[in-house]
Amino acid sequence: MPLLNAIGVDACQRSFCIAFAFLSGEEEADYQWVLIRLQSLYEAMAIDFPSVILTDRCLACMNAVASTFPQSVSLLCLWHINKAVLRHCMDAFTKDSKDYEGQKKWKEFYSLWHDLVASSNEDIYYQKLGEFKKKYLPDYISQIGYITETWLDLYKDRFVKAWVDQHLHFNQFVTSRCEGIHQLIKSYLKTSQLNLFEAWRYIKLVVMNQLAELDSNRAKQQASFPLKLSGSIYGNIRGWISHEALRLVESQRSRLLHELPSCTGTFNRTLGLPCAHTIQPLIYDNQPLQIYHFHSHWRIQRNGNPQLLIEPAIQSSRLQATSVLPVTSTQREPCAFEAVENTIRPRAPPTCSKCHQSGHKMKSKACPLRWEHISQTPTQASITISPTQASTTIVPTQTSTTVHTVTHTVSRSTTRSLSPASPAGVSAVHTTTETTTETTTQITTITMTSPVAGLITVATQSEADTLSYEDPRAIYQRYKADREAWYATLPRGAVKTNQQYRKAMKLPQRYSKAEYEWCVDWKQMGRHCRIGRSTRDWTKEEMMSYLDFDKAENERVERNVEKELQAQRFTTYRGSDYVWKAAGRDHEDQQQVYQHRNHRI
Repeated sequence: MPLLNAIGVDACQRSFCIAFAFLSGEEEADYQWVLIRLQSLYEAMAIDFPSVILTDRCLACMNAVASTFPQSVSLLCLWHINKAVLRHCMDAFTKDSKDYEGQKKWKEFYSLWHDLVASSNEDIYYQKLGEFKKKYLPDYISQIGYITETWLDLYKDRFVKAWVDQHLHFNQFVTSRCEGIHQLIKSYLKTSQLNLFEAWRYIKLVVMNQLAELDSNRAKQQASFPLKLSGSIYGNIRGWISHEALRLVESQRSRLLHELPSCTGTFNRTLGLPCAHTIQPLIYDNQPLQIYHFHSHWRIQRNGNPQLLIEPAIQSSRLQATSVLPVTSTQREPCAFEAVENTIRPRAPPTCSKCHQSGHKMKSKACPLRWEHISQTPTQASITISPTQASTTIVPTQTSTTVHTVTHTVSRSTTRSLSPASPAGVSAVHTTTETTTETTTQITTITMTSPVAGLITVATQSEADTLSYEDPRAIYQRYKADREAWYATLPRGAVKTNQQYRKAMKLPQRYSKAEYEWCVDWKQMGRHCRIGRSTRDWTKEEMMSYLDFDKAENERVERNVEKELQAQRFTTYRGSDYVWKAAGRDHEDQQQVYQHRNHRI
């Protein structure tokens, strides 16, 4: 038995089932019987008759709709019409997929057909129809005759846009929704051998699941609101009109950015929504949209009216006049009570950063250590100047020139973590290897008697002796000493920069951001450099020297491990005791080498 489906579209543009009927035949009387029962259902539930009824070109069904619902507009499915034109006309242009010339002619013919159907008014329609006939007559007279006599002459007012857009159709032109619901019901039935009772049970299950999904979607649209539709113009209809309708209205509002043509009324007439010409005066008057601007089809809630709670307009000009924040600031303005509380709230006494006592600051006369730096005795020092303080004036009181040999001996056995700049490899060494490099240079030693301020780090001889050879400050001292030694070998007038030195030593000119982040980790350099009781951030040059040191040490470890693998020494050791002892010896040896180098320099 044929199954007839009646499908509707809700405010959220979701399909829902209206009625089902098993027909004994497909005659006009059969369709009329179903539609009369459907009409009585509308009347019993006090539901308005549909404004548009969409069917395919079934003459029996079309006649039954015209006699049962005369007040409703009957339209034809445009998808079925296009497929019928394709079936009857395509063979005249091409019969083979390899006929590229014929395929091109057919695409042109089919495109002109679509342009004819999309004519916006009757004058344009008749103009395009004349051009269409002139182009393809008399070569394709059979195809033109089929289109005009079968479709255009009889039913142009049911699918051509010039006539269809005179009715309230809510953008429904095809019966694809019916096809989808029909397929859904078949997926539940699974067989055509069920009796009417079993079929009714499955259809009821389909309807109940569909109803739950529709209710869930409608509740979601009532509770939430898209961010793009959060303007004050939608304030009164939020939660009452579906998001799909508001998106269509938003597309009309975006047209206001350009010059508007004269209003044709098509948008409001076919969709029941306010067009750009209706929205424009509301925006100028700073008025919101009201619920009466929308057809009842788009309402999520059919009963009741929204409470007119208009949001207060924000006077941004008045706020900006009294604001102390810049225009681009994202901070909120403090409330009036917060300003009052800040004035009466007792403030905590300041703490001196020099003597660490409360009640005064470092520059205050009450600080007992205010003038301590003046009474300090100047000591002979080795000066390390940050790149950011290169312009600081330093007055030497005594200079002496010495010729000495810089000896660097590497003898290390330790376990280290690999930096991001280091190649993958083994991070443990089990033997001690010594490499000695001697460089004879002429260095001028400067004795300073004036205090050094800013970011200049002063490391005395006693302080340098207490530093570990792996300390970042010690590493940077060695880096600077090697650089000064290289500067001394250059001819007079040569360029002496850190970049030139790194290029000559084949050191990387730059490191990545991840490598800089790695070296300031607490397991490596730490976030800050400690200078007495104060701290400062590491300079980029100090971090680069640390990364150079780490890379060189890791490469040396890998070479030593490779040598031990070749000598097969690992086969004679068990456990990790040997590794730890070797690491301890290596640490002591490196510390002695570092202290010996400091005394020689």
